[in-house]
Amino acid sequence: MTEKITYINERGESLEFSPHSSYHTNIRDCTGLPDIYNTIASTGSMGQDGETFVASRIEGRDIEIFGHIKDRDKIRKHLRRRDLNRILNPQYSAALVYEFGPFRRVIACKVDKGPIINRKGIFERFTIQLSCLNPFWRDGHETRNNIAAWMGAFEFPDIDGGLELNDDEGWEIEYREPSLIVNVFNGGDVETGLRAEFKALGQLENPSILNVHTMEFIKLNISMVAGDILSLNTGYGEKNVTLTRNGTTTTAFRHLDIDSTYMQLVPGDNLFRYDAETNLDNLEVSIYHNNQYLGV
Repeated sequence: MTEKITYINERGESLEFSPHSSYHTNIRDCTGLPDIYNTIASTGSMGQDGETFVASRIEGRDIEIFGHIKDRDKIRKHLRRRDLNRILNPQYSAALVYEFGPFRRVIACKVDKGPIINRKGIFERFTIQLSCLNPFWRDGHETRNNIAAWMGAFEFPDIDGGLELNDDEGWEIEYREPSLIVNVFNGGDVETGLRAEFKALGQLENPSILNVHTMEFIKLNISMVAGDILSLNTGYGEKNVTLTRNGTTTTAFRHLDIDSTYMQLVPGDNLFRYDAETNLDNLEVSIYHNNQYLGV
């Protein structure tokens, strides 16, 4: 298994940095991949020994990539340099992907400085400095938990000689998930926001979700009709509420109950219960989140 990191800009263009890449990189020489910096705020007063803790915050992450262009031909080296400059455009948002066998983590980043290229020697050396304002690595995909949903149940029996169905037994095409409560497990190292999706199968009033442990809730004061989808996000810097109706998506902040809380998922177990003031059986609820990690 080989460690590698891949830079992908917002246009989908990518560069691989690894021992086997044209941009030869020893990942152990890169800095900032596992590191985290914590700033502690404290206060002290006359006559006090030491200080009193006030708050702390994890700083943004800086990552430096060092390597060399594994090519001796002058024309090909020129093309490699051109790709570095073009793809590592500081005006583009980007993501950095770390992979080691099946292990995979992703972090959002922007080019801070570089690429700095030293053209002396047979192999040209480069340095790339990236800034990650959100310091947390995350999984490459969201985790989904269904609180209320219709589950598929129809299947064909495996019978030699053909398909046989007994009408006396009836057909169960799908069934309603019976539990009103779901455990959303945050497998990351820190708290993370959630994305909840309310889908109406028919008319209903004022859907909500409740954190069973903290009694915090999110409630939307709105009448929903079949096909409506309400989406909300509680992530820091990503807070929003939208309504999709008849294929059109609009902002729905005005429907957010004033006592609602932008709940966060603590590491470990988080129990949620869903509800609606009328026609609860017409509601489907899914909760999505990204695990966030302090390092790789």
